[in-house]
Amino acid sequence: MPGAAARASHALPAVSASTPDAGAIREAKAALREEALAARIALDPEARRVLSLAIAERVARLPEFRAAAVVHAYVGARDGEVETRDLIARALRAGRRVICTRVVRHPRALEHYEITGLDELAPSAGGLWEPDPARCRRADPAEARVVLVPGLAFDRAGGRVGYGAGYYDRFLAGLRATTVGLAYSLQLRDAVPREPHDVTLDLVITELETIDVRARPA
Repeated sequence: MPGAAARASHALPAVSASTPDAGAIREAKAALREEALAARIALDPEARRVLSLAIAERVARLPEFRAAAVVHAYVGARDGEVETRDLIARALRAGRRVICTRVVRHPRALEHYEITGLDELAPSAGGLWEPDPARCRRADPAEARVVLVPGLAFDRAGGRVGYGAGYYDRFLAGLRATTVGLAYSLQLRDAVPREPHDVTLDLVITELETIDVRARPA
C-alpha cells in the first residue's frame, strides 16, 4: 500500500513557493488544494486505513508523544484525511488527556474540548466528527504538548496547505507545543506555496518517514 501512495505522489504537479506576488501565491494554493484533494480522495478506503495505521505507529513512537500528558488531535473524517481514531484511543488507554477541536463557522474559530472516549464524538453539520459540547468540557489547548495537524499538502520544511479558511494557522500561531502534520506520502511536496501568516510545523509524518523540520540546518 505505501508504495502505491508514493507512486501516486508523482501525479501532483510541482508548485513553486518562491512567487512574490500574493495573488499568484493564492492561485497556486488553490490549484494545489484541488490536485491534492483529488489524489487523497482517490485512495481506496482500505488503503487509507492501512496507511493511517502506519502513520499512527510512527506518531506513537515519537518521544514527544510518549512524554505528553496532554495531546491535541483532530478527528480524521473529512475527504479521506489521515484517520486518527486509533491514535486517540491509544492515547486515552495510556492515560493521556486528549483535546479535540470543534469548528465554529461564524465567526471562524476552533473550540477545544477534552474527550474521555470516542463515544463523546458526534457528527457535525459540516460532515466532521467533533466533541459533543453537551458531554465534554471545554479545555485550554495551551495545555497540550503535542498537536496533530491535518492538511491537504505538506513539504519537508514544515510548510502546510489546508482548506484555506485559516483555522489552524490562527490556532497554532504562538502555541507552545510540538506540532505534527499527518499526511499520506502522496500529500508531500518538495515545496508548497506559503504566505507570511502560514505557520511552520515541527514535524511531518507520513507512512514512509518522519520528517523532523527542527533538525534542518538554519
